[in-house]
Amino acid sequence: MGSSFGPADPPHPDADHALRWPAGFSPRYADAWARSELVVKAGPADVFSRLITPRRWERDFSGIRNVRFPASGHGFLEPDGEFEFEIDGLRLEARVIELADGRLAWSGQGIDISVYHVWLVSGGPGRSSAVLTGFAARGAAAVALTEPDPGRTHAMLGRWVRDLKKAAEGTRSLR
Repeated sequence: MGSSFGPADPPHPDADHALRWPAGFSPRYADAWARSELVVKAGPADVFSRLITPRRWERDFSGIRNVRFPASGHGFLEPDGEFEFEIDGLRLEARVIELADGRLAWSGQGIDISVYHVWLVSGGPGRSSAVLTGFAARGAAAVALTEPDPGRTHAMLGRWVRDLKKAAEGTRSLR
């Protein structure tokens, strides 16, 4: 299956096929990558709304700062919408690639780094959600992330999903 910016990379044995990595960003080709999954005790709509509402990211996710989101004024990510943010001091300019049916993916650029991040949120048992996410990066800054600590990318993504779980389980709804 292809993405909006090229055919998908061939499957990698350590990657989940549901994540659908775009060309050059599968774990096989990325300089840094991570994958995480968890169950959140909140409905999919509540969990997904946390991800598509950038104005809440600085409050919900540790390490994320200086979020600037779509000029549309709606306050939510939209298909093909652009946004900017910093994560652990790394500034990224991103564009939404996919936004439908519990799937959110964006690609982004920063100084010496290109990234792809995908989230899948689906119904789980009872009133819960299954969350699967993957992050991949290429470039000198991505190499610099992993050289001193090969587990750093996994730790960053792990913190993001733990924060998502905590935020979504702590309130009923954003609406």
